[in-house]
Amino acid sequence: MWVSGTLLILLSFVSLIDFVELFHRVSKYDLDVSNFNVFMLGLFNLPTLFDEILPFGLLFGSAICFYFWSKSRQIVAIRSFGLNIWQTLFPVIIAAGFIGLIHILILNPISAIISQQHDSQMNSIFKNQKNNLVSISASGIWLRDTFVNDKIIINGSNMNTEKAIIFNPVLYVLNESGGLKWLITAKSMKLNTGFWVFDSPRRIKQDGKIEILENYNPESTLEKSIMVNAGRPPRTISIYALSDYIDTLKTAGIPVEKLQVQFHKTLALPIQLIGLALLAASFTLLNLVGQRGIRIIIYGLIASFVYYFISDLIFLLGHNSRLPEIIAGWLPSILILTISGFLLARGDEH
Repeated sequence: MWVSGTLLILLSFVSLIDFVELFHRVSKYDLDVSNFNVFMLGLFNLPTLFDEILPFGLLFGSAICFYFWSKSRQIVAIRSFGLNIWQTLFPVIIAAGFIGLIHILILNPISAIISQQHDSQMNSIFKNQKNNLVSISASGIWLRDTFVNDKIIINGSNMNTEKAIIFNPVLYVLNESGGLKWLITAKSMKLNTGFWVFDSPRRIKQDGKIEILENYNPESTLEKSIMVNAGRPPRTISIYALSDYIDTLKTAGIPVEKLQVQFHKTLALPIQLIGLALLAASFTLLNLVGQRGIRIIIYGLIASFVYYFISDLIFLLGHNSRLPEIIAGWLPSILILTISGFLLARGDEH
């Protein structure tokens, strides 16, 4: 009850700010959009906001719940039956883990569908085509393909994921031994079903001679879905589809570190929520004498800030391949669970 109430309050506060910002953007650009459509657009963003505040809602909700336990001496009554801190908190551990599982198995797929609708509506209302132009790395787009027996490495400045178009492509055509045969350049190349369509393609041979290619539409081993979905944010992809989607992008040579970290981070959510619940217990239940509400709030804010900072740092290291993806995804949750467990075990001894 306390966690649900805290989540509702936080979600109402954050969504109010989001609605105000959304109405401000519409009025700033003087767009012909009804208030109802803007309101529905804000509602479509609620799942994303909920994902962001869930850890904080569980931390603060648990802290408030445990504070009233200690204030009403309920925890003292429970411990008087000879139960240790782990037996006392076992229902809390089960509840927090259950919330995480429900979010992964049920809420995450629903959230992905709604978030995808939100992004589509945002692009439609604000005519924001830049969201469809994605630079996969600092040097542009990189893909792998095969034309007949030739292996192809494709580099482009950016791409329109909605129309599956790569701009200013340079194709490195390799022979069987991996050596460079020639280069192919064009203004753009579009992936249709099973083949590429080029705009003004030219072949540059090793001796420097340039050959204009006419009606050059080579067959492709890539699926159009790779291009269409390459720029999708991880929050718009269901956990059930994310693993296969990562494997598909790997075949095209598209970097997937961020998606892999997000995949493992989502799977670690139950451990993360359990760790946060135990963290709340460690600074509310162990010091039953002289515990004040303001101290609970301060401890909660400090714990939230530290956890948020460490999680983002580890996520960034995993995204930049400084840490293995599985470690970057699971480490924050395991750390919070380990530290919380240590604090509880230590405090239970005194």
